[in-house]
Amino acid sequence: MRKQTRRHGRAGTRELGFTLLEMMVSLAIGALIIGAVMGLISESIRYRFNLKEKAYIQPILESAAQVILADPAKALAEVVRLGEIDGSPEVGVYLLPVPLSEESEGGGKSGRLCRVTLNYKSSSLEFSIMIPNKDLK
Repeated sequence: MRKQTRRHGRAGTRELGFTLLEMMVSLAIGALIIGAVMGLISESIRYRFNLKEKAYIQPILESAAQVILADPAKALAEVVRLGEIDGSPEVGVYLLPVPLSEESEGGGKSGRLCRVTLNYKSSSLEFSIMIPNKDLK
């Protein structure tokens, strides 16, 4: 803060105050600080929301994986419905045969090795499973 001498009329008086430049600089710095704080708060809220969503979605994907592991033939369907969970969520199933050596063509005597991808909302879960030959027909 600077002391400035201004003359009004005949008598000289001293007035205390900020110049316009000082005010503009302090407002700009304040705006930058407020913007940074708001950005941190926004990221914190977004992270909390994503964490809650993952906490809801992950058990659904794991339940669908348990259903498929219990009955590998269900991996051949495009969707696994979980009737025991409220709302009966539908989990998308993508099945990809794993290419092995040319002799075995991705399967053996007992079954075919496949990579399973389960999709629900914005998350996915992957695992491998051996599907018995009797279920492939």
